Amino acid sequence: MRHCWALLTCVALAVFVVAALPAAAAAATRPATHTHPLIGSHPAGGVRPAVGTHPFAGTTTTSNNWSGYDDSTDGPFTSVTATWTQPPVGFAGATFTDAAFWVGLDGDNSDTVEQIGTEGYSEGVAGYDAWYEMYPASPVTIGMSIHPGDLMTGSVTESGVSTFTLTLVNHTTGKSFQTVRTMSVVPLLASAEVIAEAPSDSNGDVVPLSDFGLITFSHCAFNGQPISDFDWNQIDMTSEDSGALVDQTLPLSPDGTSFAVTTDVTPPFTVVSGADSRWHNQPVTLHFRATDPGGQGVAYTEYSLDDGVTWTKGTSATIPAPADHTGDGAHKVVYRSVDNVGNVEQRRLCRVLIDTRPPTPVAKWSEVVVRGHSARLRFFVSDPRPGSSTATVTIRIYKAHGKLVRKAVPAAIKVDATQRYVFLCDLPKGTYRFTVTATDAAGNRGTAAATNVLVVR
Repeated sequence: MRHCWALLTCVALAVFVVAALPAAAAAATRPATHTHPLIGSHPAGGVRPAVGTHPFAGTTTTSNNWSGYDDSTDGPFTSVTATWTQPPVGFAGATFTDAAFWVGLDGDNSDTVEQIGTEGYSEGVAGYDAWYEMYPASPVTIGMSIHPGDLMTGSVTESGVSTFTLTLVNHTTGKSFQTVRTMSVVPLLASAEVIAEAPSDSNGDVVPLSDFGLITFSHCAFNGQPISDFDWNQIDMTSEDSGALVDQTLPLSPDGTSFAVTTDVTPPFTVVSGADSRWHNQPVTLHFRATDPGGQGVAYTEYSLDDGVTWTKGTSATIPAPADHTGDGAHKVVYRSVDNVGNVEQRRLCRVLIDTRPPTPVAKWSEVVVRGHSARLRFFVSDPRPGSSTATVTIRIYKAHGKLVRKAVPAAIKVDATQRYVFLCDLPKGTYRFTVTATDAAGNRGTAAATNVLVVR
C-alpha cells in the first residue's frame, strides 16, 4: 500500500486487498486494492545506483508518489518515529483522491516494508482511517477513528529478529494501537522514512493526491536521532505524466526534527495600483496587493528599484520627484510576493515616469501672410531629457495695442521638433503679436511665453 522506491530491476507488482472502511467513512469509496512499488524518479545524470548505495546525499529529489524525508545510506535502521496532525482533505468532485501520512522502515532500496500511519481520501465526501503494512503481507486497516485535527504519533521499532513493534497513538482521542509482527522474509533495514504519499490503485497507477493543504511532521527521529544527523533525501512529488510539481517538502527545522509538506505549489499573485504610462512631476506611490487563492496565505511582498539587486519588503513604494531633477526619467519597479510555504512569485514589472523640468517654448520666426490665405506660425518646445516627449501649447494672437483676437490650443505636439500652427487668416490687415506657452505631459508649465510678429497684408 505505501511503498518502496522503484529500482531499475523492479520487484514484481504485488496486489493487496484493503480491509473494509469504517462506517463513518463509508460515503467515500477507496480503491479495493493497492500495488506495492513506488514509482520514483531517477538521478538526472544517469541510472539509479544499486541497492546499498545512496543516490541523493542530503539533497532534493522527486518521486511520483512520495514526499517527505528518508535515508537509505546510513543503515541499518531499527526505529523511526514522528508526530503529525491529521489534515482535512479537499474535494475534487466525483474524482477519487487519496493521501497517506506515515512512518516506516525499508521501502527505499529494499523489498520489504514496515510502516504505520493515517490517510485521508475523498470521492465527494471525505473519509479518514489508520493502517499498518508489513510487506510482503497485506496492509491492514486499524479500527481507530481518525478525524481532521487529530494529533497522531506513529513509530516502527525492530524488537527482535525480523520482528517489529508498530505503534499509533491518537493524542486527541486518547486511543492507541500497538501490534508486534514478524516478517516472513529477512528485512534489510535499509531505510527510514517519514512520508506523505499518493497511494496506487489495483492497476499500479498513482491515485490523484488529495488536497490536504499543509501537514507538519514533528519530533521526527531515525534510530532515535534527528533526521539532520543523517544523509537524507528531501523528496518532492511530481506528476508522472507531466513532471509538474504535485506537492513539495519544505526544509528541515534548525534542530532537524520537523518539516512540512504542502499541496500549495502555486505562488501568490500581486497586483499594483498607482502605476500608469503618464509622466509625473510629483512623487508617485505604488500600492501592492497580493492574494494566494487556495494557498497557505501571503507571507510578504517585496519590491526592488535596482532590477532585483536589492529587495525591500513592503506593500507600498514611493518614487520621489526631487526638485533638483535628479529623479527625472523612467524608474523600473520590480515586485513579487512570497507565500507562507515559500512559493515565490515570478518577478513583475511596472514603470514610473518622473519629469520635473519645465519646457521652454521658442518662437524665433515671424510670419507674413496675405489676408484670406493660410498663415503658418512656426515654433518649437524645448524640453530637457529625460522627460516627457510631448507638450500642450497655447497660441494667442494680439493686436498691437494688446487686445486678444485669437486663441488656439492645438493637439499635443512632440517636443524638440519644429512645429507649425496653420490657420486661414481672416484678420484685418496690420501687425500683430503672437505668443506660445507650453505645458509638458507631466504638468510642468514653461516659465515664460515665446513671442514674435505676425504681419497681415
